[in-house]
Amino acid sequence: MANYSKPKSNNDGGLIFGFIILGLGVLLLLRKIGIFYPSWLLSWPMILIVIGLVVSIKHQFKSFFGFIMLFFGVYFLLEREFYFDFGLENYLIPLGLIALGIYLITQKQKEKRIMENVQQQMHNKQFKSSPLDSSDSSSAEAQAGSDESKSNTSDGAKKNFQGISGISYNDRVNIDAIFSGVNKRVLSKKFEGGKLTAAFGGIDLDLTQADFSGTVYLQIDVIFGGTKILVPPHWDVRVEITNIAAGVEDKRMYSQTEVDPEKVLVLRGTCFFGGLEIRSF
Repeated sequence: MANYSKPKSNNDGGLIFGFIILGLGVLLLLRKIGIFYPSWLLSWPMILIVIGLVVSIKHQFKSFFGFIMLFFGVYFLLEREFYFDFGLENYLIPLGLIALGIYLITQKQKEKRIMENVQQQMHNKQFKSSPLDSSDSSSAEAQAGSDESKSNTSDGAKKNFQGISGISYNDRVNIDAIFSGVNKRVLSKKFEGGKLTAAFGGIDLDLTQADFSGTVYLQIDVIFGGTKILVPPHWDVRVEITNIAAGVEDKRMYSQTEVDPEKVLVLRGTCFFGGLEIRSF
């Protein structure tokens, strides 16, 4: 009998957001009945700190988004409420842009090195598989055909690997969409997961042609953006996303295909004022 299961989810974002609202309500009530507490507890930097703590604790302090929230929350809290003068106010935006630029450049260089390694592996594999012939003419023709094939493969790989959007043969994905949009189709048959970050941007990830065995993890961080993932209908998708004022929707179509227990995709991360959508064909 056909079997279809909805993604298994440990999504506790609504619960966390509920506790945050509950805490705000308690503090407001205490103020109304005259019980003293520091006014900075209801300041907007504290909201950033709480969000950063929740996200960081959930991800064992390995979340870049949690670190950013904590940094800005503590900085503005000390500056505005405790009057610490760091002298960085006039330089904060330029320094932030410089840091963002360095991050994007290093990520691009890292991706370029990965692409070059993949092209080299494809080149070596094709070179080893080219047949040898005792005839000089046949050998020359084979070598010419091999060179032409290598050239076409290299050109095609370069064409496919130019930019972030397009086709990827990598076993792991690492996509950053910051104030931009990225469309990626993964063709790897040994998919190992990866990381997606969408900040004020969007990511469309097509995994319908990818394959793997076992359990893989995909880290997803969405900040004021959106991410859509297209998966085969027989994958077992498990959602472990912390969503804060955001939406995580499973829009996969019901299918007659049985869920394969040997193909488990676990989605982890944080969705903050954004959206995550899961679809199948």
